[in-house]
Amino acid sequence: MFKFYFQFSNNYDTITYKSITQFIFSHMKICIIEDEVLLAERIQQKLERNGYNVSMYTSYSSFMNQHSLDADLYIIDIALGDGSGFDIINWLRETKKSIAPVIITSGYNDTERKVYGLDIGADDYLPKPFSPRELLARIRALTRRNSEATKTAIIEYKDISLNLENKKVSIWDEEVHLTKKETQIAELFLLQPGKLISKTRFINSVWWGHDASEVTDNTINATLSKVRKKLGTDFRLQTVINEGYILEKVD
Repeated sequence: MFKFYFQFSNNYDTITYKSITQFIFSHMKICIIEDEVLLAERIQQKLERNGYNVSMYTSYSSFMNQHSLDADLYIIDIALGDGSGFDIINWLRETKKSIAPVIITSGYNDTERKVYGLDIGADDYLPKPFSPRELLARIRALTRRNSEATKTAIIEYKDISLNLENKKVSIWDEEVHLTKKETQIAELFLLQPGKLISKTRFINSVWWGHDASEVTDNTINATLSKVRKKLGTDFRLQTVINEGYILEKVD
């Protein structure tokens, strides 16, 4: 079973799926990065009427200069007048290590941009024009899927647990000593069991700053082998040939 816990002092209380959903929806902070000012304002008004706390930026530079990294979800236009939304997503995922869900909005609807955006870390791609009702539905779906209600959340996957605050991984409450890269790999997959992680995204997440061609299959296989060995048979990470990697989903 895949579960989240909230930490209060030194105690851990199991939170039901319903209470997690209610907590998240009533406390969510959403960041909009959209250079069409009128559209951005309409999205902001719609979200606020539905109980969300919203911050809005109308350019690449305004976000990078003034941002606060406490958003629970980002809505990002990729064609900003003074920069690329793709660069913001890369920065969030690889430099700031944010795991907050990202929805791309774009007037472009071609497969190439969709695939690239999802590969670098976006969770959804919403072509313009779109219905506010559809945007709200996608936000709810991503929130349910990610369920990162607090920064002190603890993820449990079978007998493995990961504390998102201190990045410690344990098996049966015994800490497993992982290197920084091994911890990044464990976190990447424990947060998304059952989701295929493309090889490109995997490399960008773990070997940020390296050209993908510089990271050989031998390097990847050796690193994954160490992670599998340390986390044991519960960590059922599968290689999907020519596609990427997927951690077996727990029912």
